[in-house]
Amino acid sequence: MNSSPRKLRDRQRAETRAEIIRVAFDLFGRHGYAEVPVEMIAAEAGISRATFFNYFPQKDLLLREIANARVARLKSILTEVRSTSPAPTLGDVVEMILKLTRENARISLHSKQLLLATVFGQTSRGFLLTAREHAIEVMTESLRAAPDCRKDPHLVAETLFAVYMATMLEWLMREGVPENWLADAMHNRLNLVMEGVA
Repeated sequence: MNSSPRKLRDRQRAETRAEIIRVAFDLFGRHGYAEVPVEMIAAEAGISRATFFNYFPQKDLLLREIANARVARLKSILTEVRSTSPAPTLGDVVEMILKLTRENARISLHSKQLLLATVFGQTSRGFLLTAREHAIEVMTESLRAAPDCRKDPHLVAETLFAVYMATMLEWLMREGVPENWLADAMHNRLNLVMEGVA
């Protein structure tokens, strides 16, 4: 009997945490990370400032959660690909990366600094390396099942991820590039890599 109220509390806590992350991500994207104080996040999420700090003792811990959400999104895209094709091809894996790239571009339309802080701002704490490992695991798993992947799936995944990260970083640091630059550059660079691994 005691487990039922505990399960309810745990579920409510998880829902509140997810709502804080969702609200923060939306606000950071619209206003920029530096322009969004904790009070704004708390008000938008319908909680007190103290409650916010119960979940996130520091505002920058939200960046880690947002980066985790991007890796989780990569996994969900993989699940979508698998639901339409039992054995994903190299092209499916490239399309998975391109889909994530297009989402990143849309999310960061008003604040490239958010994505820069989220993904590349965590390097000193080693978080980027952990996120990288998760993403590579997801891609390696998919490539192992790809009938047209004739090279080591883990090495191919590492190479694709390196191209992805380098292209994202270049786009984030560049000002005044055309709106479609990121998707076009990612597509061209990934296709060049694919020619070498197919």
